[in-house]
Amino acid sequence: MLTNGAAAAGVLICEDNEAVRALVGIIVDRALGLTVVGEAADGDEAIVEATRLQPDVIILDLAMPRLSGLEAIPVLRRIAPGAQIIVFSGFASASVGAQALALGAVSYLEKGANPDLIVATIEQALADAAGLPVSLTQLA
Repeated sequence: MLTNGAAAAGVLICEDNEAVRALVGIIVDRALGLTVVGEAADGDEAIVEATRLQPDVIILDLAMPRLSGLEAIPVLRRIAPGAQIIVFSGFASASVGAQALALGAVSYLEKGANPDLIVATIEQALADAAGLPVSLTQLA
């Protein structure tokens, strides 16, 4: 909960590597105004959890079993239209990032990104969705 009583923004973490998923979860849960509402270990599970949870933010790995992140993005856009999708991937290719953005992701982070950058990217995505400057997201 935020100090003004507003609910924390819910984050769904979709990552097949359990250790990475746990680490990202710790980073998110330690950030003011953010909370992990669910996790998914493959693309199909990401669809199920996004439908059920309707999170504010989806952190999405591209290389997942069953349904890749790139395949999942259009489906996630349709079933959770209010969610901001942030791709979190080990692919350092600009073309892959551009492809993810063209499909509806709002941002692209490489795995290994600094925890502060991960939180700042989530906050920026939420601010953009709300039409607020990032410094005001914790007041919304």
